[in-house]
Amino acid sequence: MPLRVEPQPRRFYLINCLKLVICQLRFPVLHRFEQPGFLGAFQDALKKEYPRASLEQQVGVALTPAGATSVPPSQFWRFTDSSGAWSVAVAKDFVSLETTAYDRFEAFRDRLQSVLDALPELGVDFQERLGLRYVNEIKHPDALTPASWRGFLNAELLGMVGGDVLGDGVIHAVQEIRLKEEDGILVIRHGYVGAEPPRDRPYYLLDLDHYDEVGKPLDHEHILQRIDTYHSKMHDVFEMSITDAMREHLGIRSEVSV
Repeated sequence: MPLRVEPQPRRFYLINCLKLVICQLRFPVLHRFEQPGFLGAFQDALKKEYPRASLEQQVGVALTPAGATSVPPSQFWRFTDSSGAWSVAVAKDFVSLETTAYDRFEAFRDRLQSVLDALPELGVDFQERLGLRYVNEIKHPDALTPASWRGFLNAELLGMVGGDVLGDGVIHAVQEIRLKEEDGILVIRHGYVGAEPPRDRPYYLLDLDHYDEVGKPLDHEHILQRIDTYHSKMHDVFEMSITDAMREHLGIRSEVSV
């Protein structure tokens, strides 16, 4: 059964809770990825927006019957804009658009379109996985203990962490929920994260990840339509999770009815 959340107005806040937004597209392994010059045309297509390039390593973990084991790190290239807030990462089996300065979905979508337009330079014609992720850290000056989040967040979201049974001794309580949707899987990671060093004060994590792992031929228009749907759904989840008191703290700078 699909997620039962009423469509919410699009609200834009003076305080932005989003710490990270990522859209990732995974594809079959490009065996020529490490050949000299292979990424040249792809980099040229993006260098006006992302002039800086750096080679980075990704450390992986494999889950086996014996437990978690590390796997050899893999390399990928990151192309970054002049502000350092936007980047495109590309590896032998994925490309992603990432930002720590998300403001409006339309701007993110336009940048994603540019990345998709550059993909033919890599010879990518099939997708293995498509995902969009929003990582929110919600803070309020009066929410310093688990119970004090009552009134700022949906009671169903808080659960017993916001009640009186556990008290103020909770320093970390994060839950992961996976929902089967018609267009993929929606993962909701949420919970109270206490003010342990180096954090200066506690926050409430709302990490939303919507993805589709059905392999299919690459279709740019279908990808953008799917991302539109994922964005709308996760926006509604965020709005359902907070109360009017939290909205007042965040400060609504504009609102658009749906």
